[in-house]
Amino acid sequence: MCIAAGLIVVACNQSGSYKKLSPAAARQARLDWNLKTLVEAYKTKGNTDPAWDEPARLALTEFARVRSQSLESDESWWEIIATNCAEAIKYHCDDPMIAYLYNRFSLSQPSNPKALTDVFCKAAQDMQQSSYPSIRKFYAWQRAGDQVSYTYGYGQDIPPDILRMGIWQQAETDFLDAISDKTMPPEEAYDASHEILEIWNGDNDHYNNLYQSIEKQTLSHGSGDPVFLLLKGEVYTDKAWQARGSGYADTITKEGGKLFKQDLALAAKALTKAWRLNPNDVRIPLQMLTVELGQGEGREQMELWFKRAMALDANDYDACLKKLTYLEPKWYGSADNMLNFGRECVENKDWGGRVPMILPVAHDRIYSQYIDKSEQANYWKQPEVWPDIQAAFDRFFELNPEAIGWYHNYAWYAYHSEQWNKLNELIPKLGTVNYKYFGGEDEFNKMLRLAEEHASKPK
Repeated sequence: MCIAAGLIVVACNQSGSYKKLSPAAARQARLDWNLKTLVEAYKTKGNTDPAWDEPARLALTEFARVRSQSLESDESWWEIIATNCAEAIKYHCDDPMIAYLYNRFSLSQPSNPKALTDVFCKAAQDMQQSSYPSIRKFYAWQRAGDQVSYTYGYGQDIPPDILRMGIWQQAETDFLDAISDKTMPPEEAYDASHEILEIWNGDNDHYNNLYQSIEKQTLSHGSGDPVFLLLKGEVYTDKAWQARGSGYADTITKEGGKLFKQDLALAAKALTKAWRLNPNDVRIPLQMLTVELGQGEGREQMELWFKRAMALDANDYDACLKKLTYLEPKWYGSADNMLNFGRECVENKDWGGRVPMILPVAHDRIYSQYIDKSEQANYWKQPEVWPDIQAAFDRFFELNPEAIGWYHNYAWYAYHSEQWNKLNELIPKLGTVNYKYFGGEDEFNKMLRLAEEHASKPK
């Protein structure tokens, strides 16, 4: 669970000034804004009709609750949106917002995704012609762009008629218009900014110019808002790592190293200020772990931010994964450091969720990156490896008994470790088999044959 709201939450009023809100009040303000830009917008600007108004309003209301994180933990919100959109469409609803939600929640990826691309693009075009708020138009274009990328990739295969739509340019125009709304809750501006910046991450000039536009707008919302400081910290962290490059230290250019240091310093400054304002937002220490990986100010500093993250969310797999990366030999640790921390992730009874899976990940990284190729063939058969794998999965299933999909992972390790009795125990638990995970159906059948041949035989 990611804790987004903290002790200090700010929201804007019509004048652009801010007041502090409790987490509950902040969620309510965000819900009110989403209801205004969805349900109220439908009533006043949408294509309404008594034949489909009720399911349309129910779908839009539930989507507003999703957007504002106002759901019960066990609420089947996806089904609520999907079934009500389908019901409205059954009565020939032609409202573009309902069509967009229907595409997102009622349709699945077909064997030929081009058909879904067409309906997403049409929904975005229809939204653009509507009177819905700019934020809704932005997301319609954004999801159309996501589907185009899924179908055609990012190369030269995108059809000319889709290129002519200017999907990403339209998304950016609507986004910039949307965040000029000073009544937009900060978390909404943060989410939308993340979406649009991700499109241009890698195009340094456009990314930088776009962020400057975002910063100008968010400053007009209130410069002291911790969520905008978080965004600044994330942006400058991304910029720093882009400048550095992904290679080892000896591949960094002099200019790249200079920018890396400067941008990480700016990121750290923004994030430290954000933490002072809101020490209950787990995203801040998570981002600082990435900053510290680059700054290398010492393990004590890393542990400080790691402990802050885990204190807020004891199931924080991402925080543990970032610490594991820090402990890799190519950074500031060793294979033994990685394994010792992985074992702590299994043994620490205060931690839960997917955290025990850090230990198998540690073994995966050691196997793939830190041993000679000649040693890889027998890595999983080493007697000291299997007890780690078994302990991690047993603890994981103790914490997550419904996570049956992970039996695929457990079976993979059992197979490669030649733990035949455990493999035979796991095979009936696999359910519908994802053959691709095992290397194809032939490879899976080979695994079954070997498991049967070795059944009940001691290792």
